[in-house]
Amino acid sequence: MKLIYKIVYGEADAESFAALGKCANKIPTAKPEEFESLFKDFYAQLEVHDSQEFFVLKRRYRADGYFFGFGDKVGPLDRNGRRYIFWNTDNFTHHPSADPLYKSFPFYIYVSKDLKTKYGCFTDYPGYLEIDLNSNNDNTLTFKSKGKGFVQYIIVEDSIKKILEQYLKLTGRNIAFPIWAFGYQQSRWSYFNENEVLDIARKFREKKIPCDVIYLDIDYMEKYKVFTWSKENFPNYKNMLESLHKYGFKVVSILDPGVRVEKGYFAFEEGKNRYFLKDNTGEDFEGAVWPGRVRFPDFLNKDVRNWWAKNAKKYLNDGIDGFWNDMNEIAIFATEKDLEEAREKLKDAKLEDGINLAGMLGAIGEIGRRGHGEDIVHLDGNPHWKVKNAYGLNMVRATSEMLQKENKRPFLITRAAYSGIQRYGGVWTGDNHSWWEHILQEIIRLNSLSLVGVFYSGCDVGGFGGDANAQLLVRFMEFGLFTPMFRNHSAIGTRRQEPWAFGPEVEEILREIIRWRYKLIPYIYTQYMLGILKNRPLMRPLFYAFEQPEAFNIEDEYLFGTDILVAPVYRPNIQKRLVWLPRTSIGIFDGKVYKKGWNIVDTPIHYIPAFQISNSAIPMIEPMDYVDLSKVDKVYWKVFKTSQKSKVVGYFYEDDGTSLDYKKGFYNLKQVVIKDGYLLIKTLNSKFPMKEREWEFEIFDQKGNVKKVSVVVSSDGEYRIPIE
Repeated sequence: MKLIYKIVYGEADAESFAALGKCANKIPTAKPEEFESLFKDFYAQLEVHDSQEFFVLKRRYRADGYFFGFGDKVGPLDRNGRRYIFWNTDNFTHHPSADPLYKSFPFYIYVSKDLKTKYGCFTDYPGYLEIDLNSNNDNTLTFKSKGKGFVQYIIVEDSIKKILEQYLKLTGRNIAFPIWAFGYQQSRWSYFNENEVLDIARKFREKKIPCDVIYLDIDYMEKYKVFTWSKENFPNYKNMLESLHKYGFKVVSILDPGVRVEKGYFAFEEGKNRYFLKDNTGEDFEGAVWPGRVRFPDFLNKDVRNWWAKNAKKYLNDGIDGFWNDMNEIAIFATEKDLEEAREKLKDAKLEDGINLAGMLGAIGEIGRRGHGEDIVHLDGNPHWKVKNAYGLNMVRATSEMLQKENKRPFLITRAAYSGIQRYGGVWTGDNHSWWEHILQEIIRLNSLSLVGVFYSGCDVGGFGGDANAQLLVRFMEFGLFTPMFRNHSAIGTRRQEPWAFGPEVEEILREIIRWRYKLIPYIYTQYMLGILKNRPLMRPLFYAFEQPEAFNIEDEYLFGTDILVAPVYRPNIQKRLVWLPRTSIGIFDGKVYKKGWNIVDTPIHYIPAFQISNSAIPMIEPMDYVDLSKVDKVYWKVFKTSQKSKVVGYFYEDDGTSLDYKKGFYNLKQVVIKDGYLLIKTLNSKFPMKEREWEFEIFDQKGNVKKVSVVVSSDGEYRIPIE
């Protein structure tokens, strides 16, 4: 039994924004009893709680096991033993039990402890949903959705790789990001004016620290009004953007959904009584966000998405290169109704109320986290609670579809998301903190995002909230080097986190970390694009590739592509790190050979525990100011093999880096094979003309022997060179 199956529970009346019709319509509908070798349903019916209908499904699974997935959730990599809520929420303090957060990916992969049984389970419901994974320790799973029912897809395969591939057939392939998205990115809330932005850019170039992207947070706008520029702080924004482009920078600006209620403001005037979400009286729904009183576009409506994309295009025409979609859970600070409630609660409050006063103030503090699912109605008449988790996805979809129609790769990252977001853009994990604990938490979150099919993801490296110190920033940056999106971002009022913020010694360490990112661009981009073509994530847990008992119990190491294993340092003053290696490996930063199994590795502050796994070949280049492979004349290959007889395989991928032509096969793919004393370079695809370059191979074995081979490689052909 190796297929995707569909089970309909109750009356599944919410639209699926995740499942692709062309795939979902071909999936056979199954009955729960067909899966009794995996689990047994013993309760599935409607219940009424607080005058609201919920559909509740309870099932018992057969064998003790692991549950991986759910995307951007805090807590352990193995989700077993906890109840999770899927209800996109601006929850900005990511403590270990914070839930729900910004995104909803109700997909998990189950693996029995004996590793013999594996399946994927996707509960496709974009409204309020709870999933309890054995919190009572009785092998019981509970699924509880608001409404009359939901659809589940069960994926039965014999490996985690294949389960994820099938899930992506159902929910859609990842859209490729432009190649510059893999360079280093610098951000802050906020760079307040164009002089500050240009000064940041100048410092990167003067200090010879590579950087590709600078971000503009909410203060670039006039009174936080979307699709505007501040006349006071960015009076010459077009000149600024031209200057930044001239120096090789791309610019990404924030884009929030709230449209300020202001007479004469074009976005408000165009959208009122036409494009905005409604309240229960049929009037445009209003709430408060950064600009004050705002209304919210209904992105689930195609006409609204087209309108939004048309306005977003004005920014692109100005010279903006990508968007950072924020506050799209939807985050609402308060509504008129909320304010009335708060005033009423406090009206008769007095100090003598004691503990009741504390509860009252706490309840008021939670107002901003309400979902307003009951208060909002979509233009098609659907209540918001039924589709809330798909709001952020459809916001990104608006701009992405416009760009894809123009054969352009989108640079679009979003805070709120639902399954299927990978078709339109990528994500970052929102408002983390400058806490040591958050390095480990981000390792888990980003790997969990990979397991729900999101291949371009990142976190606020250095931490968004709170003050970083020098040691924490270094270790955070060492981790960021090996994530798909390498972006340093920090909040207003916190310690600055630019690479030079902590003096010359730290600056030198961080410069070298960033330079390593640029050395590895050919490897990173090759691994990413092969993953796009083959439905395989760039960042992946160990057990994705090595289904061994040890790998399933390790959450503080991961694979970056097929050939690099990373074991970040995530506590202060750590001088040694315990690392498990699935095969003999060589330290990327110390050149030492480490045996298969458990190793104790020295970790001074400037050292990153990252390893090249045996019998692999990694392409690298000399670092440059910003990503531009057209300027590269030489590729350096680091090859590590265990013995003379070992076979090594590596790949080099190249395309134009900006269009969607890769979908039509317009790319160059070369395979490197080293065996039997020969180096063989094969051209597997040659529809993109590649620059002629020298390829220099440095071949190490575990005894410390080194051999060098050089060859000039062009777009096509096959090369066979003896290794002396």
